[in-house]
Amino acid sequence: KIAGTALNKAHRRMNYNRGFNTLACTVVFLCISYVIVCPYTKVEESFNLQAIHDLIYHQQDIEKFDHLVFPGVVPRSFIGPWVVSVISRPLTWLGHTCGQTKFQSQLIVRSMLGLLVCLSLLQFSRRVYSLYGRDVAIFLLLLTTTQFHFLYYASRPLPNTFALILVLLAYSSWLGRNICTFIWLSAMATIIFRSELSILFGLVILQEFIRRQVAITTVFKYAIPAGLVSLGTTVAVDSYYWKKWLWPEGDVLWYNTYENKSSQWGTYPFFWYFYSALPRALLFSILLIPYGVYQERRMRPLFIPAIGFIFLYSFLPHKELRFIIYTFPLLNTVAAAGLARLWHNYRKLPVIVPLTVMAGLLFSCGLTACQLHVSRHNYPGGHAFSQLHSLINSSVDSRMSQTCNITVHIGVEAAQTGVSRFGELRSHWSYSKAEDLEISELRTFTFLVMAADDYKPFQNTHKVLAKIQGYSKLKLNWNWKHWPLIHLIVEDKVYVLQQRIVSCAY
Repeated sequence: KIAGTALNKAHRRMNYNRGFNTLACTVVFLCISYVIVCPYTKVEESFNLQAIHDLIYHQQDIEKFDHLVFPGVVPRSFIGPWVVSVISRPLTWLGHTCGQTKFQSQLIVRSMLGLLVCLSLLQFSRRVYSLYGRDVAIFLLLLTTTQFHFLYYASRPLPNTFALILVLLAYSSWLGRNICTFIWLSAMATIIFRSELSILFGLVILQEFIRRQVAITTVFKYAIPAGLVSLGTTVAVDSYYWKKWLWPEGDVLWYNTYENKSSQWGTYPFFWYFYSALPRALLFSILLIPYGVYQERRMRPLFIPAIGFIFLYSFLPHKELRFIIYTFPLLNTVAAAGLARLWHNYRKLPVIVPLTVMAGLLFSCGLTACQLHVSRHNYPGGHAFSQLHSLINSSVDSRMSQTCNITVHIGVEAAQTGVSRFGELRSHWSYSKAEDLEISELRTFTFLVMAADDYKPFQNTHKVLAKIQGYSKLKLNWNWKHWPLIHLIVEDKVYVLQQRIVSCAY
């Protein structure tokens, strides 16, 4: 009888481990799938993606780096792009040897970034597994797979994404009571990538101090050397690449707080994160959070810093969902604890409760699929740039190149919605993103990739090769007999133009 009980426990443990590993693989699979479905990037990702490209293809030839010509509004650190370029280089080299294009290298580097985030998430979930039980860890991964934004942003080359890797590892160290590693990881994430994380980690430290889990002397013992090393590293590395003494995140902090110029990029009401961002990001999970906080006292130390960070960060008028992405794993853990409690007690609950939970999870999956479908249409510039190289095949390219230098101008709309140096597939073409050019100057380019609204002045000099549509709005179909109920409305966003009479530009 004892042996039978032991075998049953071992069998259950094996099934739990199998379920955890299956969900772990699903997390990675979804992240890579999002890269394939939405391979292009937007303007806020431009610096890091171009930096990765330059580090791979130009290496130490800094004069050819994109950031020296287009530095962006504020400088960013090269440390994140450098790490991704190093771990991606063997695969990109192998692909180049096998004849792959540079654009396929873009898929590789984004996949490697996404893999780093997924591995950090799995490390965090294993810590949850050891502290709060198998069910909470499994439901944490399950809820993450039903949500769109976390895994979608995991492969986006944003400073927030680089910071997220360190944040997840810092969470694991915090829950494991490894205060030294927690402070070092926190310092690197804050000083190198995102200064606002000082609020989140400050709340964690304050909470631990109030709970008498850490002494203030211990904090300073590790924080001072961690801060100095992190600051020295970013200043040394980034001053080299930017060719001037620089602390990039310090410039960003000054720009966003003291000068408050981030408001120029749009503002939202104070509670926007609570009534818009969190419901869209967490979907059904947001309904489980209050239950998890109420039923599981152990979840409150995770919940308080997350909500406190979102509340305090709401004072900054400029808001974006990615600014609070670091809180999603904590909030999902709380929701997973609530779901685990429901799972353990489902026989005692009215049948409507488990049915509602199942319907909610399926509803989240459906909304995630819809969000992915919409996101596919948010990158008309990338699709237009790809179309240009597809339409001009090798034979046409060869004939044109015999008589002329082929020049391509990339307009602002295209540059902001998907064009990158990874998409420059013809080494003998000359690509330009120069802004504020006169119409007469733009007419000299062989090809123009530009906003559809700007086409009129070029009707006589250029012909339309392709019209690329992009997302405009969603429209609800009130006729319930027709499917789908929500229609995606698209409109012409970017045109690909070619000179009617190709002139030679030298």
